[in-house]
Amino acid sequence: MRCSGLMLLFEPLYLAYLMTTRSPFPLVQPLPSIAQRLEPEANRVVVSTNAADQRQQIIEYNALVIATGSSCKDDMPFKNLSNTESTKQGMQSLRERIATARSLVVAGAGLTGVELAGELGQEYGPSASKDTVVGELTQLKLKVMTNTRVVDVSTAPAGKQSLVLQRTDKVTDNAATIRTPKADLYIPAFSVRPNITFVPEEMLDFDGRVKIDRTTLQATRYANIFAFGDAANAQTATSKHADAQVRCLAPAMQHWLAGRPIPPNKADDTFVFAVTMGPNRGTGQLGSWRLWAWIIRGTIAKHLGTDYAPEIVAGNRTITQTRW
Repeated sequence: MRCSGLMLLFEPLYLAYLMTTRSPFPLVQPLPSIAQRLEPEANRVVVSTNAADQRQQIIEYNALVIATGSSCKDDMPFKNLSNTESTKQGMQSLRERIATARSLVVAGAGLTGVELAGELGQEYGPSASKDTVVGELTQLKLKVMTNTRVVDVSTAPAGKQSLVLQRTDKVTDNAATIRTPKADLYIPAFSVRPNITFVPEEMLDFDGRVKIDRTTLQATRYANIFAFGDAANAQTATSKHADAQVRCLAPAMQHWLAGRPIPPNKADDTFVFAVTMGPNRGTGQLGSWRLWAWIIRGTIAKHLGTDYAPEIVAGNRTITQTRW
């Protein structure tokens, strides 16, 4: 895999804040904890601050921002796990399992699944030059199965995993069940769930995300609660939308705290899809326009954002806005 060390992927958030703040008395105090229960009527959140004894603490608030993101299926470390150390351990374990596996199955046709399959093909297979997702992956000697989903996974005593798949015919809409040969490693790269188990059910929509007004990013019925990103239902859960919502919410919060009207969030739902398949290729779409592979190579494929991550943590930029 391209990352030579996990340290490239993690930046100390609070240390970066202390180094950039100009106040001798920091206004932000970290509280490593897990939110257990939100009580919006009482303006407070109950958190557990100790994993061993689940010691609880009540935090009262004037305004609350829910930015808890989401988690991946089966605790895959494509997103943060319960804490940084667990995430590092999960990533290291996955890398070791990949290195020793002779056969792998990657399930998922989204960004994560395609990029992971492309990285594995780039690392262990021959080169390719086509610009479509299926074409790229096929040229990397990867077997691509479309219109197919995993319905069951079983693990043999020896550790090998067997998958039951369901393939749907696009013409007849008939479904057929397929059992795959046993694989050394199965990686589910699909299905994320919002990290909002602490939020009352009446505040959530059908997909389990916080219901908000997309023009203000305020929760329905609670003007002092804001939510964005994967945890909120303003837009589809993508980094493009989360980045735009951050750039809207940061100044909007200052207006709200000062008692001024909130500038409206101008949500842009233009479809943007950019996927890398190793450091030298990729493809994508911007609205109805296809993105050429050289654009992906020159913008994200080489570093996958790790080159400017420290600047984001320091508060100097966002994913798309270089001056913040």
